[in-house]
Amino acid sequence: MKTTILLFLLVAANVSAQTSVNTTIAARAQQPTAMSQMEAQATAIQASDQIARQVWGLTADELERAKLLLKGPRASFSVSNLSPVEALGIHARNEAERRKYAEMFAKAMHEDTERVLAWTAAYQIAIQRLYPNEKVIDFSGFQPGDMSSGTTDAANLPRQGARPTRRTGGGRP
Repeated sequence: MKTTILLFLLVAANVSAQTSVNTTIAARAQQPTAMSQMEAQATAIQASDQIARQVWGLTADELERAKLLLKGPRASFSVSNLSPVEALGIHARNEAERRKYAEMFAKAMHEDTERVLAWTAAYQIAIQRLYPNEKVIDFSGFQPGDMSSGTTDAANLPRQGARPTRRTGGGRP
């Protein structure tokens, strides 16, 4: 009887130990190691850097310099979304470098403006097609403001009810 109980206890202890080992192994397999997390992060940074180089037309050295500039004092002086080309242009080491980055940025802005204008034109066509009898903004329910026609023009409001602009200084009465 004692042998049976002892044998039973040994088997139970062995099963318990095996379950504990299996749980530990499973837990380790599910948790990525610190090294694999660092490798994944490094791969993501490399992919992000490659995209940035392609978008802005920069070399790896130029992008690395821009990243350093954007982490230094430039981070305090500029908006958070300053492009790497702008950072390099602002901190150009000579006039040729400044001109190079200015031209790169001018081209990028020109291309973006063309895309925005094409989008705006497509939107205007869509809004007219989908809602041909509706005004985008209906000012008919608003009281006319007491402002000059110049102010209403600057605020992009209808001139209805606006006073004529008065000329002051230098002009004839």
